[in-house]
Amino acid sequence: LQNKEFVCRGHDYERLEAFQQRMLNEFPHAIAMQHANQPDETIFQAEAQYLQIYAVTPIPENQEVLQRDGIPDNIKSFYKVNHIWRFRYDRPFHKGTKDKENEFKSLWVERTTLILVQSLPGISRWFEVEKREVVEMSPLENAIEVLENKNQQLRTLISQCQTRQMQNINPLTMCLNGVIDAAVNGGVARYQE
Repeated sequence: LQNKEFVCRGHDYERLEAFQQRMLNEFPHAIAMQHANQPDETIFQAEAQYLQIYAVTPIPENQEVLQRDGIPDNIKSFYKVNHIWRFRYDRPFHKGTKDKENEFKSLWVERTTLILVQSLPGISRWFEVEKREVVEMSPLENAIEVLENKNQQLRTLISQCQTRQMQNINPLTMCLNGVIDAAVNGGVARYQE
């Protein structure tokens, strides 16, 4: 397992901290690394055993099923987390001088995509990473993606309210309030700048 990278599927409803503890119990001599940055060569060449654990997001293959209207949410939920080959994680960082008035202006994202040798779930709950791709997203690309994700979240909540899947409309109300009257970090005006 030395110098290899795996994506593991935890147990249902297992928190990241519980998964980390379970892995550390399985590898009692391992030193836990507390960051998602790529380790340097000294770690790769070290005699000690290191274990680096962080959360990744599945990238569904079948996007058309997820975006098509009329497909039940339980089917969409299945395709969001099953038969997944690619996973990603983001690491935000600031490039250049950080603007104290608007931190979004210099906020870049390093997006790492992990491609597995076999899709999850499978016979095993973990598979080796075959390929790693790293790209940098500019502040503009990052802002556009945040807005697209929020729009998709709103569409889903509205759809659930329209089809009476949601008895309580508080989640929709809170989400709308957060978008329309966003007070956190200066709100939408910071994105417009």
